[in-house]
Amino acid sequence: MKNKVAILSLVIMLFTSLVACTKNNSVNNEPKNIVVGLNLYQTNLDPALEWNGWYVSMYGIGETLVKFDKNMEIVPMLSDSWKKVDDLTWQFHVREGVKFQNGNPLTASAVKSSMERALKANPRTQEMLNVNSITADGQELTITTKAPHTTLLGNLADPINSIIDTSVAEETIAKNPVGTGPFKIKSYADGAEVVVERFEDYWDGKALINQATFKYIKDDNTRSMALQSGEIDVANNVSINNLSLFEDKSKYAISTTTSLRIVMSYFNFKNEFLKDPAVRKAIALGVDRESYANTLLKGTAVPATGPFPGSLPFGDKNLTGYKYNKAEATKILSDAGYKDTDGDGIVEKDGKKLSLSIAVFPTRAEIPVIGEAMQAQLKEIGIDASLKSYETVNPVLKSGEFDLCLYNVNTATTGDPQSFLELYFKTGGNTNFGKYSNANVDALIDQYKNEYDTEKRYDIATKVQQILIDDNAGLFLVTPMSNRVSKNTVSGMDVYPIDFYMLDNKVDLK
Repeated sequence: MKNKVAILSLVIMLFTSLVACTKNNSVNNEPKNIVVGLNLYQTNLDPALEWNGWYVSMYGIGETLVKFDKNMEIVPMLSDSWKKVDDLTWQFHVREGVKFQNGNPLTASAVKSSMERALKANPRTQEMLNVNSITADGQELTITTKAPHTTLLGNLADPINSIIDTSVAEETIAKNPVGTGPFKIKSYADGAEVVVERFEDYWDGKALINQATFKYIKDDNTRSMALQSGEIDVANNVSINNLSLFEDKSKYAISTTTSLRIVMSYFNFKNEFLKDPAVRKAIALGVDRESYANTLLKGTAVPATGPFPGSLPFGDKNLTGYKYNKAEATKILSDAGYKDTDGDGIVEKDGKKLSLSIAVFPTRAEIPVIGEAMQAQLKEIGIDASLKSYETVNPVLKSGEFDLCLYNVNTATTGDPQSFLELYFKTGGNTNFGKYSNANVDALIDQYKNEYDTEKRYDIATKVQQILIDDNAGLFLVTPMSNRVSKNTVSGMDVYPIDFYMLDNKVDLK
């Protein structure tokens, strides 16, 4: 009898152990899916159009020939080696064994086709790369430029140059681009969410998670509440007012870094008042950058002098900018003939009140806040400033229907000053939406074409920036911090100084 009881007890113990093991294996084998809440969203998923390439990169779909690491150094990606043959010629070896997400092999010819498509689709690509020709032979890719191009590598890291399979039907690319990244498209809902799933044959090792969903939640409070409730696992760019909600380290992890961004305002040089240097200088003196950074944004930004942050070697440390001076701003307007003749607090000239609009948009939480502060401070110096809020900023800028337009932009996407200065402030630049033009600025930027010495390039950048500041080509306000908040069960989602990296094959979920 004792033997039977012992045997029965042993069977029960073995069964219990087996059940426990089965449960644990079941838990361990559960799919790892994460949900990310975004404050900004793409127009579609064609990396060659607009700024969509940034999202194609963030979602782990697309990759470029080279990329930046967290120190903004160029490292290999789809190209594992390269060399500069001469001032106009670069040769790249395309990494062996890489597959597109439909199984097609990545060859130099496929890279060539993708790059030529992007060059044709977006003037910004041609402006960035200045390509004369691209040739392919096996895994060898040769790019020749129209002029010496010292920053070609950094420009190739921009996700507008994400390599996609162009052999697929053209009409499918906007919703389902086929890239080489660790994740491929599972579903796409325009204006709402993108779901990606693991690409099993990824060249750099299979991703640790199975699936990621990216939800567009533009309102910061709603996005923060979604993270608190567990609806999402990660929230991108939580506002300073809500960051304190996630200080419990047993529940959340906050990743922050000094960004390479500037909150600036375009001046529309077609506006009759903004053509006047006195008005632009009065505005530059009449806005309090210190209070914006330290009070409005609660120390999560620093006052800006020029377009580049002080952390960069070509940043603002060698520049002379503006300090808030309401009295001086008022005097400049008065000396230029702007007088308040009817006592309503708004100055006039030639019978016209100095009235300007400021375009703002809500997808960057700091923009409306700074806009309201600017509106109040400009009124104090006699300028009637009205706020106009738009869903997104790019259509407004492209239309030219603005006086001032607040903007948050990454100014060092190539790790070098040339691209930003050329695109935003050279006459005819692709994103020179204010239509600023200065022959001295153009001539200095042209010097970059033949200058390879790094220190001399930085010196050119300092000279250009000082002219932009003195000329008030734009209004440089603050450099913000970037953040990403996640549940503490998520790892590998640290924020980069540059915006276009988020999901990769190392992201994991406990």
